[in-house]
Amino acid sequence: MITLQADQRILLQNSKYSFLTNNYASGVSSFYILNASDTSFAADAFLLLGNFGSEDAEVVRISTVDSSTGLITLTATTKRAHSESTRVSVLPYNQVRFYHTTTTTFGTATPLTGYVELNSSDWFTIYGDETYSTGYGWFTFYNSVTAIASQPSNNIPYAGFGSNTTEDILNDFYSLLGNKELKLVTREDALSWASEGYAKVRNKLNLANSEYTTSSIQTFSITSGTNEYALPTDFDDLISLTYGLSTTDPGAGGDLDKGPIDYIPLRLAYEYSGTDPRYYIRGSYIGIVPTPTEATTYHYFYTKKGSRLSSNTDEITLPNNGEYLVKNFMLYRAYQKFQNLNMATAFLTSFNNDLNDLIIASVKRDASLASWGHETSAIV
Repeated sequence: MITLQADQRILLQNSKYSFLTNNYASGVSSFYILNASDTSFAADAFLLLGNFGSEDAEVVRISTVDSSTGLITLTATTKRAHSESTRVSVLPYNQVRFYHTTTTTFGTATPLTGYVELNSSDWFTIYGDETYSTGYGWFTFYNSVTAIASQPSNNIPYAGFGSNTTEDILNDFYSLLGNKELKLVTREDALSWASEGYAKVRNKLNLANSEYTTSSIQTFSITSGTNEYALPTDFDDLISLTYGLSTTDPGAGGDLDKGPIDYIPLRLAYEYSGTDPRYYIRGSYIGIVPTPTEATTYHYFYTKKGSRLSSNTDEITLPNNGEYLVKNFMLYRAYQKFQNLNMATAFLTSFNNDLNDLIIASVKRDASLASWGHETSAIV
């Protein structure tokens, strides 16, 4: 059986919320909140009382709102008791539906369930698929009043996630925390810490051995009269820029063999009076001097910055199982948040020690003894 999980915590991202002003027993049809003036608190809106994962959490629906007093009247009575200061959050959806596809393209042709009520007492609403053993699972959230569905989730591969995917790394990270600690960490926290740790490792690798973070060969077209061109959003450093070389036939002759272009500092670029092209970097742009007078093609390699992790299928691409370093960094940030400085320091020390070992190992790229050594451009 394949288990599919819809993480409901994402529904609380940027949601409006308030707090109960009194203690309430179960079975009440109305309650007061601290501030109901926001227009999100409106008739037919759904509310989460408490937090996903708490036994006393539940989803309710608003009938009427008195914004002046904070009185919320419900369409049905509550099922659980709730204490003063319980968080009351507006939910955009109250149900979830699971789907199956054979490819990584989402479609609604094969629903696995109907619209299922959110499981407020857990982080996830879970479905066990006993019909399919291969393919991909998906889910969408749904608002039963407006009949509006959310965008589909990222695909959930039935073959499982790789050990270096965001989903697997987050699951391993969560497994190292206790129940009390888990309630203090949001998915946004975990993704932010993973992205930060990944960026730190990638930046170190760029300094020691750029082979790990180098792009494939890139092409950009030069236009006569234009001397600056936008660089890729993940650009870190330029490795080489070549004028006219073909990616398919580098020895064909003619304009195909003009060769590499040298760098010129920005402070000297606008005073350059030579005829051979030079390049400079200005912010997120690459510039060519003198200003080109004809159309041509340039090719280049660059080192990439670590991208921010957002999808559960995003991969952390590091040598020597470097994704384990990222988990240590995440634990360092987590224990900072828990204000446990001793544990935070221990995980940070472990991260730095393992990072140093990774950098040393990354320098050697083949089996020959002569391959030991840093790149000529390495900063060590």
